[in-house]
Amino acid sequence: MDNGKITSFQMSLLMYSVILATGFITIPVISAQYADNDFWITPIIALLSGGSVIAIAIKLHRLYPNNNLVQYGERIIGKVPGKVLGLIYFQFFVMTAGLVSREYAEFVTGNYLFKTPMFFLVISMVLLAAFAVRGGIELLVRSAVLLTPLFILPLFFLLLLIPDFEISNILPFMSRGLTPVMKGSLPPISWYAEFLMIAFFLPSVIDQEKTVKYSLLSLIAVAASLTYVCLIALFILGPDTANKVYPVLTTFRYISRADFFENLEALLLAMWVVGNFIKIAAVYYVAVLSFTSCFNIKDYKPFVFPIGILIVIHCFWDFPSYFRLAGFLHNAGIFHLATFLLAVPFLLLIIALCRKQWSKLVS
Repeated sequence: MDNGKITSFQMSLLMYSVILATGFITIPVISAQYADNDFWITPIIALLSGGSVIAIAIKLHRLYPNNNLVQYGERIIGKVPGKVLGLIYFQFFVMTAGLVSREYAEFVTGNYLFKTPMFFLVISMVLLAAFAVRGGIELLVRSAVLLTPLFILPLFFLLLLIPDFEISNILPFMSRGLTPVMKGSLPPISWYAEFLMIAFFLPSVIDQEKTVKYSLLSLIAVAASLTYVCLIALFILGPDTANKVYPVLTTFRYISRADFFENLEALLLAMWVVGNFIKIAAVYYVAVLSFTSCFNIKDYKPFVFPIGILIVIHCFWDFPSYFRLAGFLHNAGIFHLATFLLAVPFLLLIIALCRKQWSKLVS
């Protein structure tokens, strides 16, 4: 359906931006509400779930090479149930793209472009992503390779705050035990589960032997970046982190050095736009591929713009207000992602392994 070819390194860069794009804004505040001053540990604890998702995706791909998640779902659980599952995944990714689009627009209109209609921001971003999706997987990953350095660069400006760090904010360490920290690790666990999207990219990878290496490096880079952001927010904001809507934005506003490095929150806006473009385009592409794979359609391009309309509809229909969006992210969204990106693929892998063993016994 898409004959483009990519490398494992390109895929890892794409996934780095996909996971971190919204995670660095939302995870600090959500995790801090559970784990207090220990929320910086949560991205590290969640590494196990990310590694599990990568292992599941790669194992399923090796059992059914040249097939994506929807295609080998039909081979594992049967044609009709597999198509139903494929449609469910299509709906899931369309909704997820709508969710990310709404997050993007809420942040921009709530902090920067106050008088700009949200509908205009969503339409312009989805339209831009639609052109990237029509260009195929190669255009998608090349955009990620080009834009990822621009996406990462603003984070280094947070180091200008080192003289203002209150290292003592990290204490007392684990004062309430492990349970609050485990609860706080649920958001990064659900975000890391998005690594399952590599199940749709792996058929296009030309150096399969390096997939494990670069996927794990991408996961470690995401965890390190989130830990870095969480620690800086903790050192600057302390216990007040959980009370901020966007702790990272508040932290950027603290930067003031030599009457020159000031008002650097504009860099955060640039980072937010670039990262969300990559993420929306990637989820959009997976949604289109899920639909065309489900119905064995060879050319996916005619369906790109109609599915984009569905994404915009979901953006405003599912999340009509910021409070509905925040409530979903803090509660149902965690289990929503974990169910479809971790639990269901794990069940598929178990069924696939059982079928393989049964076929060996029968033969």
